[in-house]
Order: sequence, then C-alpha cells, then structure tokens
Amino acid sequence: MSRSNKFQMNIGNVQYSVDVSERAYGLYDVKVNDEVFKISIADLMSPSLKSAAAGPGGAAGGAAAAGGGNINAAMPGTVMTVKVKPGDTVKVGDVVLTLETMKMENPIKSTKAGKVKEVKVAPGKFVNVGDTLVVIE
Repeated sequence: MSRSNKFQMNIGNVQYSVDVSERAYGLYDVKVNDEVFKISIADLMSPSLKSAAAGPGGAAGGAAAAGGGNINAAMPGTVMTVKVKPGDTVKVGDVVLTLETMKMENPIKSTKAGKVKEVKVAPGKFVNVGDTLVVIE
C-alpha cells in the first residue's frame, strides 16, 4: 500500500514543496523540494492506532500486545539484533530487538512489562507485519 500527500508550505519567505508517501505501516518517505527523508513512526503510534491501521481483523499487534503478552512486528523487516533472552525482565519501552526496514535500523520496544518467556526470531530472519517477535509473561 502506498499513499501520497502533496502540499506546499511557506516558512518565512521560503516556499517548500512537500510530498509524503507511506511505504509501509509507520514508514514514510518525505520529499522536501528535492531532498528525501525516510521516517519511521511505528514505535510512536499507540496500540489503538496500530490496530486501526491494520484494519478489521488485522494483526498490527495493538490488542494482542496488550492482552496476550506478545510483541508483534508493526512493520516488515529483517531482524538485526535481539537484545533479550528468555528469563530477562523487561519494562514498557525497553528495546527488545532491532529491525532493518528500508535500510533503517528501527528499535522495537516492549509494549508490556514482565519476564521474557520466548524469543520467536533470530538475527537475519525476515518478519512480516503481525509476526510475533517476543512473548512476555
């Protein structure tokens, strides 16, 4: 899914042409005049927004992460590093692993406090949106 929004804006006496394109859930290309910036906001979105973005019956991980103890992928990518192991204690917001998406490293943070029960991925594994990464009990 790729959505694009184009607009013009003025800051002081300078006019900017801005084109924002959604490449994947929470991943955007923002072109300002002729310079492109890659932006990831998936970690900043609330669980309810993640569920809404996935659509009805979607698996963005919002409801499952809060109730089931799973930390699910909010974006597709390749696991770069895993920072936790079974038995580790995590707090909400602790980085549990990093994903590479569109040549950017994205820290994946715990959405639940507790003990790591299982790590379902390893470095080098490709994951899709909704795949379970880590199980917290």
